[in-house]
Amino acid sequence: MKGPGQIWVEALRTLEQGQPFALATIINVRGSTPREVGAKMLIRRDGQFGTIGGGCGEAEVFRKARVLLEDDGGARVAEVDLTGDFDQQEIGTCGGIMDVFIDLWSPARDLPLAKRLTDAVIASRPAALLTLVEPGRAAEAPVGARALVDPALPSQPVPIALSPDALARVAERASAGQPALIEIAGDGSFKPVSHIEPNGSPRVFIDPIVGAQRLIIAGAGHIAQPLAELAAMLGFHVTVIDDRVAFANRERFPTADLLIVRPFASAVASLVLDRHCYLVSVTRGHAYDEEVVKAALATECGFIGMIGSRRRVRAMLERLKEQGIAREKLEQIHAPLGLDIGAETPEEIAVAIIGEIVRERRTGTRDEFNLGAKLGKLKRRA
Repeated sequence: MKGPGQIWVEALRTLEQGQPFALATIINVRGSTPREVGAKMLIRRDGQFGTIGGGCGEAEVFRKARVLLEDDGGARVAEVDLTGDFDQQEIGTCGGIMDVFIDLWSPARDLPLAKRLTDAVIASRPAALLTLVEPGRAAEAPVGARALVDPALPSQPVPIALSPDALARVAERASAGQPALIEIAGDGSFKPVSHIEPNGSPRVFIDPIVGAQRLIIAGAGHIAQPLAELAAMLGFHVTVIDDRVAFANRERFPTADLLIVRPFASAVASLVLDRHCYLVSVTRGHAYDEEVVKAALATECGFIGMIGSRRRVRAMLERLKEQGIAREKLEQIHAPLGLDIGAETPEEIAVAIIGEIVRERRTGTRDEFNLGAKLGKLKRRA
């Protein structure tokens, strides 16, 4: 398992070995911080797994987490103030504030929950962990109470009374992968909040369970090799497809998680592609690229990209439009693929492609195309 969900796989492994751990999760940020809301660090007696940004702030959270481990219990919110780092000469320092929730996980109490979390990660289900970070005046559960909202499981008790409508909204946030600190009203509804100060209302952190994000590379040629290596380095589950066994093999792609040797269209159709999937077509010919893109458009794939010149891309999109594929579908295609960095070598082109994928993954910002014609502006997708 790679990517953001790996923290839960490691959590399960730790508990199965009979070791408790403290989990530090960023639940709120103010200003510029090195990591985003939802970033985690797992702290054991023998060290840590993951990071919330490094530096003095992470060291302070580590120290407080070790205190919880030694005391064998408790949970707390730690404010990590990085504004003083402006006076330091360290690379990468930031000037914001992070609110980090630290709570203890024990084998006896939390192993079943860790198993369910890991199952959701592996299956890439739109689940979410709910954690009570501020009980408020009316809460019956203690700080740190947890529950899993998972569409594949029967209804589970939640740490605070949420209305059916609120639970549905929680599920929507989980599906969209949006972590949030929320405040619960008396009627069971909620609203997002960006402050930690107690005001008598219960507060819950919604933590979507993110599975391994998958990169499917159609074509096992000279661009695919460095692209697969870069993607593996960034934590993607990498699949390489080609119809030639001499190209799609373990010797050429030692870091790939899956190699598929079969015709391109049938290989893409055989995969279950969802919004967590990124597919790029870098085959040896535009006829094959067209097969790949057409097959991918019939799925729920979240990102579909193809390399090629503007002229060839425009011609292909026109043919797909004539075949009845909706204009809205065609406008979702990332083509020509890759950030404009003047790339020429296969390695540089791979960097340009993975750069566009990372930008899409992290910011939701993309270059918009209208039947292959670049609009020349950036647009944030809703």
